[in-house]
Amino acid sequence: MSFFDKFKAGVSDAGNKAKTLVEINRLKLQNSGKKNDIDEQLLEIGKVVFAATEAGNWPPDQESIQDYVARIHQLKFEIEQNLLHIANLTDEKVCRSCGNSSAINAKFCASCGRTFEIIQVQSDEEQREEIPLLEDGQDQVKPK
Repeated sequence: MSFFDKFKAGVSDAGNKAKTLVEINRLKLQNSGKKNDIDEQLLEIGKVVFAATEAGNWPPDQESIQDYVARIHQLKFEIEQNLLHIANLTDEKVCRSCGNSSAINAKFCASCGRTFEIIQVQSDEEQREEIPLLEDGQDQVKPK
């Protein structure tokens, strides 16, 4: 491989990394805006609760805050989807407990110590039959 081929490959790799970084920053900016929207929805819920208290209608009716709560749930879902997309773009995973990032192969969160869930998917052919143990702890041999 010549010098120019190596240089061209390096420039291409740098370009791909820059595109990934731009996408990650765009998603993080979206999440920041969604968090601000959540704060606005919570403020509106507070206004409804305050108005109901002032009017002597405690507790406020569920219908008056239902739309705000639904919007908050939708925004949280969108934030979670963006975090998953960011994790797929990088070699990191996000802790569901504290929100910090860890290496993709980490078993525990470096920040809070929570164990990452391991999800194993097996096809129908790969599913194993359970073989009961004998009293001495040995596997029971199943006749073929």
